[in-house]
Formats: sequence, C-alpha cells, structure tokens
Amino acid sequence: KSIPKSPSIKDPVDRVLDLLQKVSLATFMMVDHVGHMKQWKILPGGKRAGAGTIQLGLKFFCFSNMVGALVQMKKFFALSASSDDTSKAELTCLKTAFKHMLLVLQTAHLSLLCPSHDALVGFAGMITSFMDVKAQWPAAKPVAAAVVPKALAMEVAPPEADEKAKPKSS
Repeated sequence: KSIPKSPSIKDPVDRVLDLLQKVSLATFMMVDHVGHMKQWKILPGGKRAGAGTIQLGLKFFCFSNMVGALVQMKKFFALSASSDDTSKAELTCLKTAFKHMLLVLQTAHLSLLCPSHDALVGFAGMITSFMDVKAQWPAAKPVAAAVVPKALAMEVAPPEADEKAKPKSS
C-alpha cells in the first residue's frame, strides 16, 4: 500500500499507525539521500556532515520499524482473537514483528540513538539478512517419483513367486 491509500483505512488507530510508518520510512529515504549527497560533496556539509545526516535518517528508519512491529503485533492479536484457523497468518505476523524488532535494535545502535554492543547488532543483522534471503530463495520443488522408460524397466516378481518357483528338497 502507498501513502495515498492510508486515509482509506477504516480503523483510526490502524490509519494513524500506517501513515506514521510510511511517512517515517519516506523521511528516512529522503534524509539518507541528502546524507549521501553530502558525503559525495554534491551538497555542502554544514553542521551535520554526511555521516551525521545518515544517522539522523536512521532514527526515522528506527521509528518506522518500531511502528511496523506494533502494527504486526496488533494484527497477530486480532488474528488470534478470531475463531478462524489462521495459524499460518499468525506465524507470518510474528516473524515480521520479530524482524522489525531486530531492525529497531540495529538502527537504534547505528543511529547512536541507543548504542549497544557491535556483536549483538551484527548477530541481529545476520538473522534479518537470513530472513530476507529466505524470502527471495526459490521454493523447493517437491520430489516426484522417478519415471523409468519401459525399455529400461525390469519386471520384478513378487517374493511369493520366487518361493513357488524353487524346487523343494527332500
């Protein structure tokens, strides 16, 4: 969904959360572009050099992921409250919320909003990268039974036929 579709959401809480997530993500993208232009000396650095501007943008990305985690948890609780069998949808909401929470941890550290340990952030980055790669990886095709051409097929007699064909020794 895009920002113009956000006002059409009926629930006012969902509408506000959706709009907050999208606007903060768009703000991150714009600030990040400005930061890169400052690093490349296309724009003057000013008070915030390129790295400082990018850190500011990451704060918006952190907020966007925090709102995204809230949205996914709200969806999860709404699905679990319904009587329908929605276990796959619930699992998807939990996975997405977990990924958003890991991204909050990473961006809070990188933006210097709430610095933590580099190893923790690196491990969280490995998990989110794995989740992204897994989503892009082609699904495994089910293994079908091997089809053997008739010319190569051997007739195998059932075990009872072998016993009847053997001569009995006296």
